[in-house]
Amino acid sequence: MDISELKNRKNKLKLTTHQLAELAGAPYSTVSKIMTGETKNPSYVIIDKIDKALSSEEMKDRLKTYADEWQQHIKEHSKEDVDQWEFEKEYRKKHHLSDDPIPYAVSVTDKDYDYAMEMEKTRGKRVTAEILSMFDEKQKIELLDGRLIFNNSPTLEHQNLVMSIGKKIDRFIEDNHGKCRMINVDVDVRLDEDDYTVLIPDIMVICNPEIIRNDGVWGVPDWVIEVTSPSTKKMDYGRKMHKYLLSGVREYWIVDPQEEKVVVYTEGELVVAHLYSFEDEIPVYIYDGKLKIKIK
Repeated sequence: MDISELKNRKNKLKLTTHQLAELAGAPYSTVSKIMTGETKNPSYVIIDKIDKALSSEEMKDRLKTYADEWQQHIKEHSKEDVDQWEFEKEYRKKHHLSDDPIPYAVSVTDKDYDYAMEMEKTRGKRVTAEILSMFDEKQKIELLDGRLIFNNSPTLEHQNLVMSIGKKIDRFIEDNHGKCRMINVDVDVRLDEDDYTVLIPDIMVICNPEIIRNDGVWGVPDWVIEVTSPSTKKMDYGRKMHKYLLSGVREYWIVDPQEEKVVVYTEGELVVAHLYSFEDEIPVYIYDGKLKIKIK
């Protein structure tokens, strides 16, 4: 590989030689001599490490560009049901990308780790949870079967609903000396106990304490509640609903503040939806109706 090409890639990413050496896991002096041309015949191993480090940073840069434009698209269409696939078609045209799978970078470790981004039409390789660390911690970003889901910041109404419903559930569990645990803060849930699905339910109830760890929930909650919004509605009613129920979630609620309705799905009834208004006393399936929640 031409050293001038490596230098151009390094400069385009605005990396210092110190940063590049650290990313490549190589001595600074060795990388510096290669970049300045002092080393005429550099080791193939070192060049390969530098190339992989640059590829990884280029991949991150592509993802950041994509994520920034997707977030801006959501903001500009906050009152619409946005379609990520339609956005990606326009994104490809704007950035002159072909329909071929994007050449994905590999990590700088010796592992054959694929950061693949699911941007191509054919749903090729999948993103892993390691990708999530690239984004702003303030953003609520989820991963569903390798597909990134970007969510808008929650409104005050959304947060009030989450807190209010959570308190009712928590009080019921406490009053009945229950063993289940209610969680209504942002906690990662790995339904499949892998790095391809990392969801963050608004509210969940877990009756098996063994799946709760310091770094999140590794397994399937018994009850999940999502408070939907215009930007998340399609996902909450579609892919998320199917994923939760097929993974073994016993009860799934979609609370819709705009429509003032609640849709309830229960285990064994994947295509049967029970519809309630905010005025109804909604029976909780996992508690045999002993707990009823009126949203208003």
